[in-house]
Amino acid sequence: MKALRLLLFVLPVILLGGALLLPPVPAGISVVLGVAGIALVMDGLLRPGSRTLLPALRRAGATRPRVALTFDDGPHPEDTPAILKILDEAGVRATFFFVGKKAREHPELVRRAALAGHEVGNHSDTHPWWFSLAGSGRIRREIDEAGRTLEDLTGHPVRFFRPPVGHKNLFLGDALRGTGLEVVTWSARPFDTLARSPERIRRSVIAAAMPGEIILLHEGVRRSPGEPSRTVAALPSIIRGLREKGLEPVTLGKLLETP
Repeated sequence: MKALRLLLFVLPVILLGGALLLPPVPAGISVVLGVAGIALVMDGLLRPGSRTLLPALRRAGATRPRVALTFDDGPHPEDTPAILKILDEAGVRATFFFVGKKAREHPELVRRAALAGHEVGNHSDTHPWWFSLAGSGRIRREIDEAGRTLEDLTGHPVRFFRPPVGHKNLFLGDALRGTGLEVVTWSARPFDTLARSPERIRRSVIAAAMPGEIILLHEGVRRSPGEPSRTVAALPSIIRGLREKGLEPVTLGKLLETP
């Protein structure tokens, strides 16, 4: 499998390089094949739902009227407590994909989420934007160090891993071997990291929500000084809207339970 993935990366380069040396017609074919190969590689690296490099859980079967609420990039000193309060008041449990470094900075928030019955997932140790380009050693450290931190703080093994920005990596499958982690991306996202209003975030989530959806939201969304997070502001109406649609928000673990 590793050799196959390496071939997938190397072949487009060979084809494009060969295009410079081959006669006109084969050169044109080589360019087309090379570009198509590079597009396939980029799709495998960058598209969360791609299965080119390794499979990832994007949504669950629609066997029950449930959706999973997931929050990335925490813990955040303002957003995590606010989200936990809203979820508690609504009687909802969710999945938090925490970053290891941030968890060490705010360990009490990780413990608080776990004690409240929420699920904690691994979102890498430092959330590097260049995750898809990292080598095997760095990838494994990102996974292992975050995993140790989160398991020490919660007292429970971590079940799910979400790559930073949903980007996969040539070495990710090998790095995950033996960890027991399952890769999870998402099937619905309101792009709450963009400058969208809480109402637009709510409408986007509710419009996309169907049984089995995995919904992606974020902590620490950039905002103007003194303003609350747009995601936090939208969350109560998101929960109400999902329930009005007959969908109960749950953790990933609950979403995947067999009826």
